[in-house]
Amino acid sequence: MGSTLLNRSSLEPTEAGRIVYRKGGKLLREWKLLEEECGVFQDNLTGLLRIGASTIPSTYIVPPLLKKFIGRNPQVEISLKVDNSEDILDLIQNDQLDIGIIGCQIENKELNHKLIAQDKLTLIGPNDSDEIEDFKDIRDLPFIFRSERSGTWQAVQKGLAEWGGSVNELHCLTTVHSTESVITMVEAGLGYSIVSHIAARNANEHKRIKTLIDLPVNRNFYCVYPSHKQKNLTILTMLDLIEKEIREGNGL
Repeated sequence: MGSTLLNRSSLEPTEAGRIVYRKGGKLLREWKLLEEECGVFQDNLTGLLRIGASTIPSTYIVPPLLKKFIGRNPQVEISLKVDNSEDILDLIQNDQLDIGIIGCQIENKELNHKLIAQDKLTLIGPNDSDEIEDFKDIRDLPFIFRSERSGTWQAVQKGLAEWGGSVNELHCLTTVHSTESVITMVEAGLGYSIVSHIAARNANEHKRIKTLIDLPVNRNFYCVYPSHKQKNLTILTMLDLIEKEIREGNGL
């Protein structure tokens, strides 16, 4: 560039370096978009599709979708990132992921989103748990919480409000970062929790835990992708597959 871009003593970019970094990033994004637009004219899909998914979708929704997608598009490489819903959103906004399947609301106008599935929230406890009728029955019970950035736990807070209570009134034993960890701790008799009905159903059928009551709220799962990638053929193909699975009722 004919100019110093980095102060080697401090490893800080110079003013020229900041300009190159900012405009260079824009050029790279535009080049990527050009590649994607030209890809429309290819007979077969190729390249890398970077997918992000929160805990429940990554376990129960994404695997069958990927099996069908890869079977039809074997030349596409798939990268899957599993994290909390809000962290997946951050990665999409920072162009580190192409598409996400998450369980929290999307308010960013630069992101397109589609509702793909609905779930319930279920109170679970050890197999010897007493029946639960209303919120006052759980106030003094030990609870395993999820991370506040978890889409499930954000939905739990809304569900408890509809039920006449709040998270702040519950006794938190510990906080963990995955639904399976929650279920394992409940199975061990350490306490109670509120999880996805899909996950609870599976664990209940295997007699790992006991499902007690559903909260009066539904949780939505969305497919999210950046607005500037709405012509990306690989993303559009995945969206078409998801919509087809929804229409046919194949587990979504």
